[in-house]
Amino acid sequence: MTDKRDSSLADMARALDAGERVLLMVRHAERPTIPGDDPTFGEMLPITKAGIETSRKFGEALRPYAKDVQFLASPLLRTRMTAECIAEGMGLPTAPVPTAPELGNSSFYFADQREAYELFSAGEFFDEVFRYMALGRTRGFNEIHEASDRLEEWCLERFTARLGIFTTHDIYNGAFLYARGVERHFTRENWLRFLDSAAIIIAPDGTRRYAFVRAGLSDRCSGVRPADA
Repeated sequence: MTDKRDSSLADMARALDAGERVLLMVRHAERPTIPGDDPTFGEMLPITKAGIETSRKFGEALRPYAKDVQFLASPLLRTRMTAECIAEGMGLPTAPVPTAPELGNSSFYFADQREAYELFSAGEFFDEVFRYMALGRTRGFNEIHEASDRLEEWCLERFTARLGIFTTHDIYNGAFLYARGVERHFTRENWLRFLDSAAIIIAPDGTRRYAFVRAGLSDRCSGVRPADA
């Protein structure tokens, strides 16, 4: 089941209050622009001051659920920082934030990280991402539906709390939302903003539904110049 309209953090709070479990695959907060010649996709880029502030606000919105929350992050610096700042906003400054490469550069969507980097270097990011969605497979990437299935099952095997906050990256969230039929017409205008999420919502009977959660905390979908960070 998919929620065709965009959801909000308040919608996720209502789902939790209704007895459902919510796993949020959260795009990291605002970061500087990734240099075009960086094959690590900005592995050591931090989030900006605005990213720190909005991550804390994200956590504040979910603070009532701080007693039963679980964090997991991509190993990249910006996703780790995002999770840590969300935890601070929830009143959990010492919460453990383990990392998993499957949420980062060892994503289920990548067949070959180097080839994916070369693809983006040769073309325009959004053009290549939208082509991948339309075709289902492209150079450097695995088939989009198979990769989404693997990601979902991998996440659910590790999701043990009432609320999960797994910080990751926009291309994976966008691919997941596309494969699950939540958003089949992505454009630059409706692409994920910083701190937007792909959500898996699990009812008490185990039924799953999916949602595109707009955090409403940033109007940006791409990075800022280092001087503005």
